[in-house]
Amino acid sequence: MGKALSAAVAALACAATSGKAKTAPQTSTTSGYAVEISGVVPVICRAETDIAVTPTGPGEVSLGALKEFCNNPAGYEVYADYAPALAKASLSIDGHKVPLNASGTTRIDRSNGARVVTRNLSLNLPEGVPSGTIAFRIVPLRSR
Repeated sequence: MGKALSAAVAALACAATSGKAKTAPQTSTTSGYAVEISGVVPVICRAETDIAVTPTGPGEVSLGALKEFCNNPAGYEVYADYAPALAKASLSIDGHKVPLNASGTTRIDRSNGARVVTRNLSLNLPEGVPSGTIAFRIVPLRSR
């Protein structure tokens, strides 16, 4: 790299970090060079629970909080995967009931953009429905 180019890059770096706004562009007699910096942010999505099983009433068990984090600009979906024995039970997410079906997987949330949210979570077990395992997963959506 020539001395003129090194000086131009150094001047550009100093101007970018100086914090002072310039009102007019400055011209130079050296040939024009541009520095472009770009990066890629990976999509990170996770659904975590801090399950603290606590009976809250007849047939209802608090599961604690469900924490959703996803930086995908296209959004995401959250699914509950559970034992088939829970097919007649339902989840309550911030007071909204979501019935569990016989497939063993139910979508419980959808977002059209990036989001961080914590929700209260409980399991409603009707009489005669045995307990079973349940897990949560998050799936980033593809941009359209």
